[in-house]
Amino acid sequence: HGEILIMAESSTENHPIIAASAAVMEDPPAASATSASAEQKSTAAAAAATKQPASNSSDFEPPAACIRRLLKQTLPKSTNISKDSLSALSRASGIFILYLTACANDVAREGRRTTIVAKDVIGALKELEFEEFIPAMEKFLEGHRKEERSKKEEKERMKNGGVG
Repeated sequence: HGEILIMAESSTENHPIIAASAAVMEDPPAASATSASAEQKSTAAAAAATKQPASNSSDFEPPAACIRRLLKQTLPKSTNISKDSLSALSRASGIFILYLTACANDVAREGRRTTIVAKDVIGALKELEFEEFIPAMEKFLEGHRKEERSKKEEKERMKNGGVG
């Protein structure tokens, strides 16, 4: 958790998303207004620039119910999950999502694009050395795209009077 914070602090100028995740790492009540450094002010400015309120750290966390469901589907039934571990996993997943998004944004910008697309996320996974997840991601994307095409075709059929 310290490594992420150090990396985030060293690149807050270039990555407002990472800057926002660095702000999330610290509990808002623990940081005093009088000890705010230039870096913290930069982080606050970056969070404001992305139009995300930095007031509530849970804004960056997936809902606990989603995390709990994922864990129950993945872990053996005999495994129990404490509230603390659920909170820690939720926080960690939120930070990972922000970090992966910042990296995917860099990949998109290298391609001179302002919109992050799926290939940027895959590029970010490569850059972050998570290559082992790429085949599963590509398989998921293939299924997702097929499902989206089916929905679009169904919508068109319904629009044209239900004629197949």
